[in-house]
Amino acid sequence: MIAIIGGVKGIEREYKEIMKANDLKCKIFNQNCPNFEKKIKNCEACILFTNTVSHKLSSSCSKVCKKNNIKLIRLHSSSINKLKESIHQI
Repeated sequence: MIAIIGGVKGIEREYKEIMKANDLKCKIFNQNCPNFEKKIKNCEACILFTNTVSHKLSSSCSKVCKKNNIKLIRLHSSSINKLKESIHQI
């Protein structure tokens, strides 16, 4: 499973369709939620859209990924093309 942190709320469905087309499951987090660290610690990789996410969520994601040896891909743009490019890095 891939965790997508941040992104544009209006195109979440398209994010999910892209991941499904590449035979990947994803979970999208647009804002901080209870037990966030527990929810992402079993992921294969995290894609972090840095321009649309809070600093607190970004830092907690980085900390969990570093602690659990999860691949973290940081993208400044929340575009669909950047997401497609980052999928090939996984």
